[in-house]
Amino acid sequence: MPDPVVTMVVVSWNVRRSLRQCLRAAEASRGIRWQIIVVDNASTDGSVDLVRRQFPRVVLIANDINRGFAAAVNQALRRSRGDVLLLNPDLVLQPRTVASMAAWFLRRPRVGIIGPQLIYPDGRLQPSVKRFPRWIDLFLLLSKVPNIVPRLSARYQATDFDYQRIQVVDQVMGSCFLIRRQTLDQVGLFDEQFWIWYEEVDFCRRAKALGWETLYVADAVATHERGQSFRQVSVRRKQLLLRQSIGHYTRKHLGQLQFFGLWPAFAISWLSALVIDFFRWGKPMVASDF
Repeated sequence: MPDPVVTMVVVSWNVRRSLRQCLRAAEASRGIRWQIIVVDNASTDGSVDLVRRQFPRVVLIANDINRGFAAAVNQALRRSRGDVLLLNPDLVLQPRTVASMAAWFLRRPRVGIIGPQLIYPDGRLQPSVKRFPRWIDLFLLLSKVPNIVPRLSARYQATDFDYQRIQVVDQVMGSCFLIRRQTLDQVGLFDEQFWIWYEEVDFCRRAKALGWETLYVADAVATHERGQSFRQVSVRRKQLLLRQSIGHYTRKHLGQLQFFGLWPAFAISWLSALVIDFFRWGKPMVASDF
């Protein structure tokens, strides 16, 4: 039986150092026939030149504007073949990670999405599994209450999850997110109204509605540095994008009334971002930040 075909998709924005490590590890993948597509969202740090010079086998899509994550992923999906693995540029695969994940598609025909065990660069386990959020989970998240009382988000954050056991879950982190081709064909492209965040939650939920399972695989491991692109972004900008994504997710899956119920939390999120950025950088706030 020939090795499975997997298209690895990397969306990049000003993370040249991490991107090099990610692509080197991806090209060292064994046990699969691979294609790699990098979609660069108008980086200014030389990322595009890096891919062109050092990774000639990689298909490069260089955008002249930052189109956001979901839209960039869709550009690659339209050119993909076989199963598709979404990779964050700050993620480093082990040589057999992708093959170990893809093998489960043969064992479990109803599994449509797979996520591996993620670890930090220092070897610590990185939580990567959550339950689908309820309205109260999103309200608390925006209100920052779990920062003070973590147990209030324990159900949503799946703090009781056993990361040493392979099991079906609601959602896995989108930083290393393998999609069966048949599932992708049925579910369709990513929802581009999610500029960043919650697009993978939406995809898992849409897949589940069509009868597909999401599987966490403990014996496939990848290293995730996490958050490299968004370290360059102000807290108020990140909170704006988070509010937009949570708002769209709520309207789409929980209802318009629940969306209106989040408005007080939106206000708290906005005010907290103003305070944090003011003390971090002392920058005045302008209309374009919001």
